[in-house]
Amino acid sequence: RNSWRRRRGALRASGRSAMNGNGAQKRQKVQDEVKEYYGETLKVTEDLKTNACCTGAAPPPKIRKALAKIHPDVIAKYYGCGLTIPDDDLAGLSVLDLGCGAGRDCYLLSQLVGEKGRV
Repeated sequence: RNSWRRRRGALRASGRSAMNGNGAQKRQKVQDEVKEYYGETLKVTEDLKTNACCTGAAPPPKIRKALAKIHPDVIAKYYGCGLTIPDDDLAGLSVLDLGCGAGRDCYLLSQLVGEKGRV
């Protein structure tokens, strides 16, 4: 039993020293870079530094109609990978948008689910 306590204490100590040393510095550097990119560099969609997120086809008419009602500042801050929703009627449904960014998809979906739906 004492052996287990010593090992547990050693693991805790080694974890703390790793986080206090180079590991913490690397983590802080990554956090700073992400904060700078999303807070300073990335202001509008055109600033996006990747081609991994793109949508090739034009959205269907009901989506275009809903997008036209969203404020231009929200549209300009859209950095997503496209809206993938079923063609079915979404009226009255509940939708969860994980990682909603500027909220474009939430505004769009709120129009599609209607007054009885939830986003």
